[in-house]
Amino acid sequence: TPPAGITVPRRDFYAFQSKITTPGDHPDGMFENKATLLLKASAGATYADQYMFRLAETYLLRAEAYLGLSQLANAATDINAVRSRSNASDVLPANVNIDYILDERMRELGSEEKRRITLMRLGLVFDRVKRFNPYYTDVLPTYNIWPIPASEIERNNGVKLDQNPGY
Repeated sequence: TPPAGITVPRRDFYAFQSKITTPGDHPDGMFENKATLLLKASAGATYADQYMFRLAETYLLRAEAYLGLSQLANAATDINAVRSRSNASDVLPANVNIDYILDERMRELGSEEKRRITLMRLGLVFDRVKRFNPYYTDVLPTYNIWPIPASEIERNNGVKLDQNPGY
């Protein structure tokens, strides 16, 4: 059992090359020197190219900004630019709200998006999980923010840095 606060990710959530392994026992062929964990020059070729940002994500981020400014027509225009690529019907400005934008992000970005980060950015982890995930009933409002690492609190000499509530 790991010490409190240490998360042990499940191995099956990671690609073979990313799996947590016993120190010094890494997948063959990836390391030039296993003792120093120096990667071979070709190790990067084991990964497919990954998008960092997509134009659709940019449109949806701007739609969020327009929504925050109560410019629903502009928000709908940006959402419809994304939806037109897949021949989906247009959304009316009256139907644009944060839930619609988040649903559109899920439809468009799927597993490309770091969903928890998006929900945390908006302070909606607790709300969305409570409303849409009947299997996760012990979600807490605390989950809208990360804890501040204890090492960062300790490094702030001369300044009292309080831990985020709930941690």
